[in-house]
Amino acid sequence: MSNKVFSIGIVSSACSESFMQMLEANIAECADKPNVIKSNIEWPEVENKDNKFIVSSDRKLQVFEEVDQLIKQGADVIAFPCLCALSWLEELQTEVQTPIANMGKAIAKSLATTENARLGYLGIPETAKQKALVENVKLDNVSWIYLSEQAHLIEEFKTLACAQKKTEALEKLAEACRVLVNRGATAIVPSCCCMATFAKELQEQGMPVLDLAAIYAQYLVQTEWKPLAKPFKLGLVGGLGPAATVDLYDKFTKATPALNDQEHFKVVIEQNPQVPDRTKCLLDGGVDPTLALFAACRKLEADGVDAILIPCNTAHAFFEAIAPRLRAPIINMQRVTLEDIQEKHGKDCVIGLLATTGTCRTGIYGKKAEEMNLKMVTPDEQYQKLVMSAIYGPKGVKAGFNTGVCREELLEAARHLVRDKGANVLILGCTELPLILDESEAMDIGEGLTAAVVDPSATLARRAVKVATEITKIRGRL
Repeated sequence: MSNKVFSIGIVSSACSESFMQMLEANIAECADKPNVIKSNIEWPEVENKDNKFIVSSDRKLQVFEEVDQLIKQGADVIAFPCLCALSWLEELQTEVQTPIANMGKAIAKSLATTENARLGYLGIPETAKQKALVENVKLDNVSWIYLSEQAHLIEEFKTLACAQKKTEALEKLAEACRVLVNRGATAIVPSCCCMATFAKELQEQGMPVLDLAAIYAQYLVQTEWKPLAKPFKLGLVGGLGPAATVDLYDKFTKATPALNDQEHFKVVIEQNPQVPDRTKCLLDGGVDPTLALFAACRKLEADGVDAILIPCNTAHAFFEAIAPRLRAPIINMQRVTLEDIQEKHGKDCVIGLLATTGTCRTGIYGKKAEEMNLKMVTPDEQYQKLVMSAIYGPKGVKAGFNTGVCREELLEAARHLVRDKGANVLILGCTELPLILDESEAMDIGEGLTAAVVDPSATLARRAVKVATEITKIRGRL
């Protein structure tokens, strides 16, 4: 353990006040006295108390809220002193990076050097709690002993404890302990924190009952806790336009080599269709979208994304103003598209760009192509008008169409690039154009002409999957 003072966050609702005091007292006795934080939230009782599923689920929600509060207050490790929760502790740990100290593991650590330990379970056998405890205290040198037909003693203890009849409750526990010792138990594990508060009194009667408060305190203080690996999370600046966002997300999902839901990556979308029109800003002096784009990216960062995608080609004209001010990298659509083309089609290919006039004029593709020594051509004015109509026209893709007039207009511009300008690779340089034409290695575009058609959205999705896979492999956590 380092000399750094660290903070233990205790889930206050997990145990009785008496056990809490015992735990805190044991923590205070440790040499490296840590800071202790206790959760404090108001949680109204669940209304439908007859529904066991709702009641148990509500309990999980309450604990999650307490854990979240403790993490925000700076806890380095979460103390959750509740053996009942061992069966669903992993559900909770999956949702947070701050480690949650497992009581079962604490017991296992305390017994690790004990030879041939025979543990008596001071509880009712064949329950979810008992099975979870055995699973967590998994040691080769341990065997278990149960009360079996004497399990009624535990129910009687609970009744007496609830009635605040401490002396009678202690007698029931002592009787149960004697049964376990007579069956060969060398150590006895209380099945709840309420029982654990009687540990010292039972030890004074010669019962080998484990002091869970002391064991858990030592485990909390003596373990070097580190945050769990962060699962990869991708962020999308959505709404530029909405259909293009859906299209990119669909392609990212399909490009992910997952065998089930749980193997897919986390994705968060900041869907903001109110971002000012990028093309109008670039061509007609319309409202500048830079601030809105930056705000969307910052919201994604606040949600913990590891990388950002902007499913809008024209928006990348504002890339250099935004990207340097962000912590999370924006994967540049144009760069990955041109890198993919260069790898597949070589440096001698001729690239035809089908995109908004704003994208063409800003050179967000052209300048990068020039840097990579790739030849790129754009449509002449009359054909560029067809591209813009396919996107923005009354029968265009932004109006909800992807066949008919918009498709014919786009194909006519594509034929022009291939026929008149020698293009053999076409970039669908507006994220909504792939809603009209599919990506293809050799598309028949009419008049006996063919060309490879590249979808930057699909290319970006594939690159994002590659990045996500590599980072997940390094971190070791989905």
